[in-house]
Amino acid sequence: MARRKMIRGGTVWSETGSLEADVIVGADGLIERLVERSNAGGEPAWAGVQAEVEVIDASGKWVLPGAIDSHVHFRDPGLPQKEDFRSGSAAAAVGGVTTVLDMPNTLPPVVDSAALAHKQDAVGRGAYVDYGLFGAATAAEDFGVHLARVDELVAAGVVGIKVFLGPTTGNLSAPTWGELHQLLAAKGGETLFVFHCEDRSVIDTARGRVPENLAFTYQGLLASRPRVGELLATDGVLRLARESGARVHVAHVALAEATAAIEGAKREGARVSAETCPQYLFLTEEDSETVGDSLKVLPPIRSRADQRALWEALASGTLDLVATDHAPHESASDEPLRAWEGNFGMAGVQTLVPLLIDAAIAGRCRVCDVVRWTSAAPARCFSLYPRKGALHPGGDADLTIVDPGARWQVERPWWQSRSENSAFWRREGRGLPVMTMLRGEIVARDGAVVGDPQGRMVARV
Repeated sequence: MARRKMIRGGTVWSETGSLEADVIVGADGLIERLVERSNAGGEPAWAGVQAEVEVIDASGKWVLPGAIDSHVHFRDPGLPQKEDFRSGSAAAAVGGVTTVLDMPNTLPPVVDSAALAHKQDAVGRGAYVDYGLFGAATAAEDFGVHLARVDELVAAGVVGIKVFLGPTTGNLSAPTWGELHQLLAAKGGETLFVFHCEDRSVIDTARGRVPENLAFTYQGLLASRPRVGELLATDGVLRLARESGARVHVAHVALAEATAAIEGAKREGARVSAETCPQYLFLTEEDSETVGDSLKVLPPIRSRADQRALWEALASGTLDLVATDHAPHESASDEPLRAWEGNFGMAGVQTLVPLLIDAAIAGRCRVCDVVRWTSAAPARCFSLYPRKGALHPGGDADLTIVDPGARWQVERPWWQSRSENSAFWRREGRGLPVMTMLRGEIVARDGAVVGDPQGRMVARV
Protein backbone atom coordinates (compact mmCIF):
# COMPACT_ATOMS: atom_id res chain seq x y z
CA MET A 1 0.00 0.00 0.00
CA ALA A 2 1.32 3.44 -0.93
CA ARG A 3 2.44 5.72 1.87
CA ARG A 4 2.66 9.46 2.15
CA LYS A 5 6.15 10.77 1.52
CA MET A 6 8.15 13.86 2.24
CA ILE A 7 11.13 15.00 0.21
CA ARG A 8 13.00 16.90 2.91
CA GLY A 9 15.85 19.39 2.87
CA GLY A 10 16.12 20.12 -0.84
CA THR A 11 15.92 23.22 -2.98
CA VAL A 12 12.70 23.08 -5.01
CA TRP A 13 12.94 24.60 -8.48
CA SER A 14 10.12 25.91 -10.63
CA GLU A 15 10.09 27.79 -13.93
CA THR A 16 10.30 31.09 -12.01
CA GLY A 17 12.92 30.36 -9.37
CA SER A 18 13.77 28.30 -6.31
CA LEU A 19 12.35 27.68 -2.87
CA GLU A 20 13.86 26.12 0.22
CA ALA A 21 10.97 23.79 0.92
CA ASP A 22 9.90 20.27 1.78
CA VAL A 23 7.54 18.47 -0.59
CA ILE A 24 4.66 16.49 0.91
CA VAL A 25 3.30 13.72 -1.34
CA GLY A 26 -0.02 12.05 -0.62
CA ALA A 27 -0.66 8.32 -0.66
CA ASP A 28 -2.65 8.97 -3.85
CA GLY A 29 0.53 10.03 -5.69
CA LEU A 30 -0.40 13.70 -5.85
CA ILE A 31 1.45 16.69 -4.40
CA GLU A 32 -0.21 17.69 -1.12
CA ARG A 33 1.78 20.83 -0.38
CA LEU A 34 5.14 22.53 -0.30
CA VAL A 35 6.25 23.79 3.09
CA GLU A 36 8.85 26.55 3.12
CA ARG A 37 11.38 25.81 5.81
CA SER A 38 12.04 29.51 6.45
CA ASN A 39 8.31 30.00 7.20
CA ALA A 40 7.78 26.93 9.33
CA GLY A 41 8.02 28.86 12.60
CA GLY A 42 10.77 26.61 13.86
CA GLU A 43 8.56 23.54 13.53
CA PRO A 44 9.60 21.15 10.73
CA ALA A 45 7.12 20.24 8.02
CA TRP A 46 6.97 16.67 9.22
CA ALA A 47 6.17 17.53 12.88
CA GLY A 48 3.41 15.30 14.18
CA VAL A 49 3.33 13.04 11.12
CA GLN A 50 6.74 11.34 11.26
CA ALA A 51 5.20 7.94 11.80
CA GLU A 52 2.89 8.39 8.83
CA VAL A 53 5.37 9.41 6.16
CA GLU A 54 8.36 7.98 4.37
CA VAL A 55 11.08 10.63 4.55
CA ILE A 56 13.44 11.05 1.60
CA ASP A 57 16.48 13.15 2.42
CA ALA A 58 17.27 15.64 -0.36
CA SER A 59 19.65 17.80 1.67
CA GLY A 60 22.07 19.65 -0.59
CA LYS A 61 20.16 18.55 -3.69
CA TRP A 62 17.72 20.12 -6.15
CA VAL A 63 14.13 18.93 -6.51
CA LEU A 64 12.79 19.51 -10.04
CA PRO A 65 9.48 18.63 -11.68
CA GLY A 66 9.90 15.49 -13.72
CA ALA A 67 10.92 16.33 -17.26
CA ILE A 68 8.62 15.73 -20.23
CA ASP A 69 10.40 14.63 -23.39
CA SER A 70 7.78 15.49 -25.97
CA HIS A 71 9.60 13.93 -28.93
CA VAL A 72 10.82 10.33 -28.71
CA HIS A 73 10.91 7.33 -31.05
CA PHE A 74 10.91 4.24 -28.84
CA ARG A 75 10.52 1.98 -31.94
CA ASP A 76 7.78 -0.03 -30.25
CA PRO A 77 6.10 -1.95 -31.83
CA GLY A 78 8.07 -3.22 -34.79
CA LEU A 79 11.77 -2.51 -34.27
CA PRO A 80 12.72 -4.01 -30.88
CA GLN A 81 16.33 -4.57 -31.98
CA LYS A 82 16.70 -0.77 -31.85
CA GLU A 83 14.58 0.01 -28.76
CA ASP A 84 11.37 -0.90 -27.04
CA PHE A 85 9.32 0.88 -24.41
CA ARG A 86 10.95 -0.99 -21.56
CA SER A 87 14.51 0.04 -22.45
CA GLY A 88 13.57 3.52 -23.70
CA SER A 89 11.47 4.34 -20.65
CA ALA A 90 14.20 2.99 -18.36
CA ALA A 91 16.58 5.48 -19.98
CA ALA A 92 14.00 8.22 -19.45
CA ALA A 93 13.49 7.39 -15.77
CA VAL A 94 17.21 7.21 -14.95
CA GLY A 95 17.70 10.54 -16.75
CA GLY A 96 15.00 12.38 -14.79
CA VAL A 97 12.25 12.20 -17.44
CA THR A 98 8.84 11.13 -16.11
CA THR A 99 6.69 11.52 -19.23
CA VAL A 100 7.50 10.80 -22.87
CA LEU A 101 5.45 11.52 -25.98
CA ASP A 102 6.14 8.89 -28.62
CA MET A 103 6.02 9.45 -32.37
CA PRO A 104 3.78 7.42 -34.72
CA ASN A 105 6.26 6.09 -37.30
CA THR A 106 6.41 2.62 -35.78
CA LEU A 107 5.41 -0.67 -37.41
CA PRO A 108 2.56 -0.44 -38.13
CA PRO A 109 2.39 3.36 -38.27
CA VAL A 110 -0.27 4.94 -36.08
CA VAL A 111 -2.60 6.24 -38.78
CA ASP A 112 -5.93 5.06 -37.35
CA SER A 113 -7.50 3.93 -34.09
CA ALA A 114 -6.82 0.24 -34.78
CA ALA A 115 -3.07 0.90 -35.12
CA LEU A 116 -3.21 3.03 -31.97
CA ALA A 117 -4.87 0.22 -30.02
CA HIS A 118 -2.21 -2.20 -31.28
CA LYS A 119 0.52 0.14 -30.09
CA GLN A 120 -1.15 0.71 -26.72
CA ASP A 121 -1.25 -3.02 -26.17
CA ALA A 122 2.42 -3.39 -27.14
CA VAL A 123 3.84 -0.61 -24.97
CA GLY A 124 1.54 -0.47 -21.97
CA ARG A 125 3.12 -3.40 -20.16
CA GLY A 126 6.68 -2.08 -20.22
CA ALA A 127 6.68 1.64 -19.47
CA TYR A 128 8.64 2.87 -16.46
CA VAL A 129 7.31 6.39 -17.04
CA ASP A 130 4.03 7.89 -18.19
CA TYR A 131 3.57 8.28 -21.92
CA GLY A 132 1.49 9.89 -24.63
CA LEU A 133 1.17 8.67 -28.22
CA PHE A 134 0.96 10.63 -31.46
CA GLY A 135 -1.06 9.74 -34.51
CA ALA A 136 0.03 10.53 -38.07
CA ALA A 137 -1.60 12.21 -41.05
CA THR A 138 -0.13 10.73 -44.22
CA ALA A 139 -0.45 10.91 -48.00
CA ALA A 140 -2.40 8.65 -50.37
CA GLU A 141 -5.76 9.30 -48.73
CA ASP A 142 -8.59 11.55 -49.81
CA PHE A 143 -9.49 14.46 -47.60
CA GLY A 144 -12.55 12.80 -46.13
CA VAL A 145 -10.47 9.86 -44.90
CA HIS A 146 -7.84 12.24 -43.50
CA LEU A 147 -10.44 14.08 -41.47
CA ALA A 148 -12.19 10.92 -40.31
CA ARG A 149 -8.94 9.31 -39.24
CA VAL A 150 -7.76 12.41 -37.40
CA ASP A 151 -11.10 12.56 -35.60
CA GLU A 152 -10.90 8.91 -34.54
CA LEU A 153 -7.29 9.24 -33.40
CA VAL A 154 -8.10 12.30 -31.32
CA ALA A 155 -11.14 10.58 -29.83
CA ALA A 156 -8.94 7.59 -28.97
CA GLY A 157 -6.59 9.80 -26.95
CA VAL A 158 -3.55 10.78 -29.03
CA VAL A 159 -1.67 13.85 -27.79
CA GLY A 160 -1.36 15.27 -31.30
CA ILE A 161 -1.10 14.55 -35.01
CA LYS A 162 2.38 14.33 -36.58
CA VAL A 163 3.02 15.31 -40.19
CA PHE A 164 6.36 14.32 -41.77
CA LEU A 165 6.99 16.81 -44.58
CA GLY A 166 10.39 15.30 -45.40
CA PRO A 167 11.80 11.77 -45.71
CA THR A 168 12.08 10.02 -42.35
CA THR A 169 12.16 6.59 -40.72
CA GLY A 170 9.13 4.67 -41.97
CA ASN A 171 8.89 6.89 -45.07
CA LEU A 172 5.50 8.34 -44.16
CA SER A 173 4.71 10.85 -46.89
CA ALA A 174 2.70 13.92 -45.98
CA PRO A 175 -0.65 15.01 -47.37
CA THR A 176 -0.43 17.71 -50.04
CA TRP A 177 -0.34 21.36 -49.02
CA GLY A 178 -3.94 21.68 -50.24
CA GLU A 179 -5.07 18.74 -48.11
CA LEU A 180 -3.20 20.11 -45.11
CA HIS A 181 -4.84 23.49 -45.53
CA GLN A 182 -8.29 21.89 -45.57
CA LEU A 183 -7.46 19.57 -42.68
CA LEU A 184 -6.13 22.30 -40.39
CA ALA A 185 -8.95 24.66 -41.28
CA ALA A 186 -11.51 21.93 -40.51
CA LYS A 187 -9.97 21.12 -37.13
CA GLY A 188 -9.38 24.74 -36.09
CA GLY A 189 -7.89 24.89 -32.63
CA GLU A 190 -9.16 21.50 -31.48
CA THR A 191 -6.12 19.43 -32.41
CA LEU A 192 -2.38 20.03 -32.14
CA PHE A 193 -0.49 19.32 -35.37
CA VAL A 194 3.25 18.66 -35.06
CA PHE A 195 5.40 19.13 -38.17
CA HIS A 196 8.76 17.79 -39.26
CA CYS A 197 9.72 20.74 -41.45
CA GLU A 198 11.87 19.66 -44.40
CA ASP A 199 10.60 19.82 -47.97
CA ARG A 200 10.79 16.39 -49.63
CA SER A 201 11.08 17.71 -53.20
CA VAL A 202 14.02 19.97 -52.30
CA ILE A 203 15.83 17.01 -50.73
CA ASP A 204 15.09 14.66 -53.63
CA THR A 205 16.49 17.19 -56.08
CA ALA A 206 19.52 18.11 -53.98
CA ARG A 207 20.69 14.51 -53.54
CA GLY A 208 21.27 14.20 -57.27
CA ARG A 209 23.47 17.27 -57.33
CA VAL A 210 25.96 16.50 -54.54
CA PRO A 211 29.50 16.44 -55.99
CA GLU A 212 31.01 12.95 -55.89
CA ASN A 213 33.99 14.17 -53.86
CA LEU A 214 31.57 15.14 -51.05
CA ALA A 215 29.36 12.06 -51.22
CA PHE A 216 30.94 10.36 -48.17
CA THR A 217 31.43 13.49 -46.05
CA TYR A 218 29.35 15.50 -43.61
CA GLN A 219 29.44 18.39 -46.06
CA GLY A 220 27.78 16.03 -48.53
CA LEU A 221 25.00 15.45 -46.02
CA LEU A 222 24.48 19.19 -45.64
CA ALA A 223 24.44 19.60 -49.41
CA SER A 224 21.81 16.84 -49.68
CA ARG A 225 19.55 18.57 -47.09
CA PRO A 226 19.92 22.27 -48.06
CA ARG A 227 18.79 24.99 -45.68
CA VAL A 228 16.10 26.10 -48.10
CA GLY A 229 14.30 22.78 -47.62
CA GLU A 230 13.81 23.35 -43.90
CA LEU A 231 12.96 27.02 -44.42
CA LEU A 232 10.38 26.46 -47.18
CA ALA A 233 8.61 23.84 -45.09
CA THR A 234 8.71 26.01 -41.96
CA ASP A 235 7.35 29.03 -43.82
CA GLY A 236 4.55 26.89 -45.28
CA VAL A 237 3.54 25.49 -41.91
CA LEU A 238 3.53 28.94 -40.31
CA ARG A 239 1.35 30.23 -43.15
CA LEU A 240 -1.07 27.35 -42.56
CA ALA A 241 -1.21 28.28 -38.89
CA ARG A 242 -1.98 31.92 -39.72
CA GLU A 243 -4.66 31.07 -42.28
CA SER A 244 -6.40 28.25 -40.42
CA GLY A 245 -6.17 29.26 -36.77
CA ALA A 246 -4.96 25.73 -36.01
CA ARG A 247 -2.53 24.88 -33.23
CA VAL A 248 0.82 24.07 -34.83
CA HIS A 249 4.05 22.84 -33.25
CA VAL A 250 7.34 22.99 -35.18
CA ALA A 251 9.60 20.08 -34.23
CA HIS A 252 13.41 20.07 -33.93
CA VAL A 253 14.19 23.61 -35.16
CA ALA A 254 17.82 23.78 -36.34
CA LEU A 255 18.23 27.05 -38.27
CA ALA A 256 18.61 30.68 -37.25
CA GLU A 257 16.28 31.84 -40.03
CA ALA A 258 13.60 29.44 -38.81
CA THR A 259 13.62 31.01 -35.35
CA ALA A 260 13.11 34.44 -36.95
CA ALA A 261 10.15 33.13 -38.94
CA ILE A 262 8.60 31.55 -35.84
CA GLU A 263 9.04 34.75 -33.86
CA GLY A 264 7.25 36.68 -36.61
CA ALA A 265 4.35 34.22 -36.72
CA LYS A 266 3.91 34.39 -32.95
CA ARG A 267 4.01 38.19 -33.05
CA GLU A 268 1.18 38.11 -35.60
CA GLY A 269 -0.93 35.95 -33.31
CA ALA A 270 -0.51 32.53 -34.89
CA ARG A 271 -1.01 29.64 -32.48
CA VAL A 272 2.50 28.31 -32.85
CA SER A 273 4.89 26.56 -30.49
CA ALA A 274 8.33 25.20 -31.33
CA GLU A 275 11.14 23.06 -29.98
CA THR A 276 14.82 22.53 -30.50
CA CYS A 277 17.00 19.62 -29.35
CA PRO A 278 20.19 19.13 -27.32
CA GLN A 279 22.10 18.06 -30.43
CA TYR A 280 21.57 21.51 -31.96
CA LEU A 281 22.40 23.32 -28.71
CA PHE A 282 25.62 21.47 -27.87
CA LEU A 283 27.06 20.34 -31.21
CA THR A 284 27.90 21.92 -34.56
CA GLU A 285 28.98 20.65 -37.96
CA GLU A 286 32.57 21.14 -36.75
CA ASP A 287 32.10 18.06 -34.53
CA SER A 288 31.60 15.74 -37.50
CA GLU A 289 35.21 14.57 -37.69
CA THR A 290 35.36 13.49 -34.04
CA VAL A 291 31.78 12.24 -33.60
CA GLY A 292 31.30 10.47 -36.92
CA ASP A 293 27.97 8.99 -38.04
CA SER A 294 26.31 9.67 -34.66
CA LEU A 295 26.11 13.30 -35.77
CA LYS A 296 23.70 12.31 -38.56
CA VAL A 297 20.34 13.63 -37.39
CA LEU A 298 17.41 15.21 -39.25
CA PRO A 299 17.32 18.11 -39.83
CA PRO A 300 21.13 18.25 -39.87
CA ILE A 301 23.27 19.93 -37.22
CA ARG A 302 24.78 23.05 -38.72
CA SER A 303 26.87 26.10 -37.79
CA ARG A 304 27.92 27.93 -34.64
CA ALA A 305 25.81 30.87 -35.79
CA ASP A 306 22.73 28.64 -35.89
CA GLN A 307 23.57 27.30 -32.45
CA ARG A 308 23.82 30.81 -30.99
CA ALA A 309 20.50 31.76 -32.55
CA LEU A 310 18.80 28.72 -30.99
CA TRP A 311 20.05 29.58 -27.50
CA GLU A 312 18.87 33.17 -27.99
CA ALA A 313 15.47 31.98 -29.21
CA LEU A 314 15.05 29.79 -26.14
CA ALA A 315 15.98 32.68 -23.86
CA SER A 316 13.48 35.01 -25.56
CA GLY A 317 10.63 32.48 -25.61
CA THR A 318 10.54 32.21 -29.41
CA LEU A 319 11.39 28.54 -28.94
CA ASP A 320 9.24 27.07 -26.20
CA LEU A 321 10.95 23.87 -25.18
CA VAL A 322 13.75 21.36 -25.59
CA ALA A 323 12.98 17.79 -26.65
CA THR A 324 15.38 15.09 -27.78
CA ASP A 325 14.00 13.42 -30.92
CA HIS A 326 15.37 10.25 -29.29
CA ALA A 327 15.95 7.95 -32.27
CA PRO A 328 17.97 4.82 -31.45
CA HIS A 329 19.46 2.60 -34.14
CA GLU A 330 21.56 -0.53 -34.38
CA SER A 331 25.31 -0.19 -34.83
CA ALA A 332 26.36 1.40 -38.09
CA SER A 333 27.45 -0.80 -40.96
CA ASP A 334 31.17 -1.21 -41.60
CA GLU A 335 30.46 -0.64 -45.29
CA PRO A 336 31.00 3.00 -46.33
CA LEU A 337 27.72 4.70 -47.21
CA ARG A 338 26.97 7.98 -48.89
CA ALA A 339 26.24 10.65 -46.32
CA TRP A 340 22.49 10.66 -47.05
CA GLU A 341 22.16 6.88 -46.73
CA GLY A 342 21.89 4.66 -43.68
CA ASN A 343 20.34 5.48 -40.32
CA PHE A 344 19.61 8.97 -39.05
CA GLY A 345 18.95 10.05 -35.50
CA MET A 346 20.54 9.55 -32.10
CA ALA A 347 19.49 8.21 -28.72
CA GLY A 348 19.07 11.08 -26.28
CA VAL A 349 16.22 10.83 -23.77
CA GLN A 350 18.59 9.98 -20.91
CA THR A 351 20.90 12.94 -21.51
CA LEU A 352 18.22 15.67 -21.83
CA VAL A 353 18.25 16.76 -18.19
CA PRO A 354 21.97 16.14 -17.44
CA LEU A 355 23.13 18.19 -20.44
CA LEU A 356 20.91 21.15 -19.61
CA ILE A 357 21.71 21.04 -15.88
CA ASP A 358 25.40 21.00 -16.74
CA ALA A 359 24.81 24.05 -18.96
CA ALA A 360 23.04 25.81 -16.08
CA ILE A 361 25.89 25.04 -13.68
CA ALA A 362 28.31 26.44 -16.27
CA GLY A 363 26.25 29.65 -16.50
CA ARG A 364 24.86 29.19 -20.00
CA CYS A 365 21.29 29.25 -18.69
CA ARG A 366 19.48 29.04 -15.35
CA VAL A 367 18.00 26.03 -13.57
CA CYS A 368 14.57 27.67 -13.76
CA ASP A 369 15.06 27.86 -17.54
CA VAL A 370 15.72 24.12 -17.61
CA VAL A 371 12.48 23.54 -15.70
CA ARG A 372 10.55 25.74 -18.12
CA TRP A 373 12.03 24.13 -21.25
CA THR A 374 11.71 20.51 -20.10
CA SER A 375 8.68 20.49 -17.78
CA ALA A 376 6.31 23.46 -17.69
CA ALA A 377 6.40 24.42 -21.39
CA PRO A 378 5.92 20.93 -22.83
CA ALA A 379 3.11 20.30 -20.33
CA ARG A 380 1.36 23.44 -21.54
CA CYS A 381 2.02 22.83 -25.24
CA PHE A 382 0.61 19.30 -25.13
CA SER A 383 -2.31 20.04 -22.76
CA LEU A 384 -0.94 18.15 -19.75
CA TYR A 385 -0.63 21.16 -17.42
CA PRO A 386 -1.09 21.50 -14.45
CA ARG A 387 -1.37 17.75 -13.85
CA LYS A 388 2.16 17.49 -15.23
CA GLY A 389 5.02 19.96 -15.52
CA ALA A 390 5.09 21.56 -12.07
CA LEU A 391 5.21 20.69 -8.38
CA HIS A 392 1.78 22.16 -7.59
CA PRO A 393 -0.67 20.88 -4.96
CA GLY A 394 -3.06 18.53 -6.72
CA GLY A 395 -0.63 17.67 -9.52
CA ASP A 396 1.08 14.35 -10.07
CA ALA A 397 4.10 13.89 -7.82
CA ASP A 398 6.46 13.45 -10.77
CA LEU A 399 9.88 14.75 -9.81
CA THR A 400 13.58 14.22 -10.09
CA ILE A 401 16.17 14.87 -7.40
CA VAL A 402 19.41 16.22 -8.85
CA ASP A 403 22.77 16.19 -7.10
CA PRO A 404 24.46 19.35 -8.44
CA GLY A 405 27.85 18.17 -7.22
CA ALA A 406 27.76 14.75 -8.87
CA ARG A 407 29.65 14.17 -12.10
CA TRP A 408 28.37 12.00 -14.92
CA GLN A 409 29.71 10.35 -18.03
CA VAL A 410 27.65 8.93 -20.87
CA GLU A 411 28.57 5.25 -20.75
CA ARG A 412 27.33 1.94 -19.42
CA PRO A 413 26.16 0.78 -16.90
CA TRP A 414 24.45 4.17 -16.37
CA TRP A 415 23.27 4.20 -20.00
CA GLN A 416 19.98 2.30 -20.28
CA SER A 417 19.00 2.52 -23.96
CA ARG A 418 19.40 -0.57 -26.09
CA SER A 419 21.34 1.51 -28.62
CA GLU A 420 24.56 3.43 -28.12
CA ASN A 421 24.27 5.78 -31.10
CA SER A 422 24.71 8.98 -29.13
CA ALA A 423 26.88 11.87 -30.27
CA PHE A 424 27.42 12.53 -26.56
CA TRP A 425 29.00 9.13 -25.86
CA ARG A 426 31.80 9.49 -23.26
CA ARG A 427 30.85 13.13 -22.65
CA GLU A 428 31.21 14.26 -19.03
CA GLY A 429 29.34 16.87 -17.03
CA ARG A 430 28.03 18.03 -13.67
CA GLY A 431 24.59 17.70 -12.13
CA LEU A 432 23.13 14.20 -12.08
CA PRO A 433 19.56 12.97 -11.49
CA VAL A 434 19.93 10.55 -8.58
CA MET A 435 16.26 9.74 -7.95
CA THR A 436 13.13 9.91 -10.09
CA MET A 437 9.58 9.61 -8.76
CA LEU A 438 6.47 8.92 -10.83
CA ARG A 439 3.18 9.76 -9.15
CA GLY A 440 4.90 9.51 -5.77
CA GLU A 441 6.67 6.20 -6.35
CA ILE A 442 10.42 5.84 -6.86
CA VAL A 443 11.07 4.50 -10.37
CA ALA A 444 14.82 5.18 -10.61
CA ARG A 445 17.63 5.62 -8.11
CA ASP A 446 21.38 6.04 -8.52
CA GLY A 447 21.52 5.10 -12.17
CA ALA A 448 19.12 2.15 -12.21
CA VAL A 449 15.37 1.61 -12.49
CA VAL A 450 13.47 0.46 -9.41
CA GLY A 451 10.61 -2.04 -9.32
CA ASP A 452 8.29 -3.02 -12.13
CA PRO A 453 7.12 -0.70 -14.92
CA GLN A 454 4.10 1.34 -13.82
CA GLY A 455 3.76 4.00 -16.49
CA ARG A 456 0.33 4.98 -17.77
CA MET A 457 -0.95 6.63 -20.92
CA VAL A 458 -1.56 10.31 -20.19
CA ALA A 459 -4.75 12.18 -21.00
CA ARG A 460 -4.97 15.75 -22.21
CA VAL A 461 -6.29 18.16 -19.59
